[in-house]
Amino acid sequence: MKEASRNAADAGGVVGPDVVAACALASVPGLGASGLARLTHAFGSFAEALDAGPKTLLGRADELRLRPETRDFLSRKPDLEELGIWAVDAARAAGARIVVLGDPWYPSLLRQIENPPPVLYVRGGLAAEMKRVALVGARAADDYGLQLARTLGEELAMAGVQVISGGALGIDAAAHAGALWGQGTTVAVLGSGIDMPYPKENEALFERLSTGGGAVVSEFPPGTASNRSNFPRRNRTIAGLSHATVVIRATEQSGALITANHAAVQGRPIFAVPGQAGDELSAGPNHLLTAGAARAVTSARDILQLLQWPVPGRLGTEEVDAPHRKRPTVLPPPEPRAARADPQVLDELALRLWHLLDDRRPLHVDELAARSQLPAHEALRKLTELELKGLCLQKPGKYFLRR
Repeated sequence: MKEASRNAADAGGVVGPDVVAACALASVPGLGASGLARLTHAFGSFAEALDAGPKTLLGRADELRLRPETRDFLSRKPDLEELGIWAVDAARAAGARIVVLGDPWYPSLLRQIENPPPVLYVRGGLAAEMKRVALVGARAADDYGLQLARTLGEELAMAGVQVISGGALGIDAAAHAGALWGQGTTVAVLGSGIDMPYPKENEALFERLSTGGGAVVSEFPPGTASNRSNFPRRNRTIAGLSHATVVIRATEQSGALITANHAAVQGRPIFAVPGQAGDELSAGPNHLLTAGAARAVTSARDILQLLQWPVPGRLGTEEVDAPHRKRPTVLPPPEPRAARADPQVLDELALRLWHLLDDRRPLHVDELAARSQLPAHEALRKLTELELKGLCLQKPGKYFLRR
């Protein structure tokens, strides 16, 4: 391999030819996890497959079961090594690190599935070992579903469980935000490249969770735009990272059920929140329950008990033990980016709270609610919006500082 590949660096330092080779081959169109697994089986390693070159790979196309788009790409005789170096540099520019299968930082649960993603682009900190639960559901969720997702995310975080979801609008974003409220960590798995986070509306959320001990993760090469065809792979990784998957609110056509199906294939438990018969957003969870594919849950306590994990004595209160504060060893996050704080983008209620905040003395949400004449739950929701926009900082116990 070229000397350049030995000197290519990601955000954490020098990377070797195996990483460059993995990034290169994972960037080839049509080579998914199963195709890449066949390559490593045939050649022994990504580096050896890369050294073989496009001509050799095409000569063994039938044996390797290469897809038409892969054959077409290789027929153009691309410089695969340069492609890998570009991917490494693009990851570095996005503030991400590269974790390859076999790396000690690679999540152990994900390693256990059939044909796990050979390359993960990680922005933030990702522990190899940790209790994790996926919370998934509809993008177009109702208020009940959003509140439930926030509550489940918060209480699981308070119990030391990391929340996994897809970073989408609706249930995903609410689950991530809830985990942050619970002073825990959360991981968003993208259906796009690490340098092209989607949706744009959640960029502040991604920044907050990736600099707060959690991570934004993608198996797709840099430059990959969000595409409907990417989401089944994204959903497979969400399930693969998690000890269990919880479907909160979803139609029968929701991608959340694809995540549940992947969890079933992987032998992981599936839970679902039952809903009213005839309610469109209850159709997905109810289908899983009536088919016997999932067990019913209505609270974080239910989830913890079914997984036989410890349940904090006063789950959902400020006095609950916080084992999550003893953070596991994780892949070190990159340097935080500067917050893009702009009070001009706030609505009237959020701006009212922002003016009440102090940049030296933390104020409790109840005091802020009273002074702003807002219900406590509404004040907390608006304060979380401020936090995700980089305009305030939440301290333990739901105290807030202007940022």
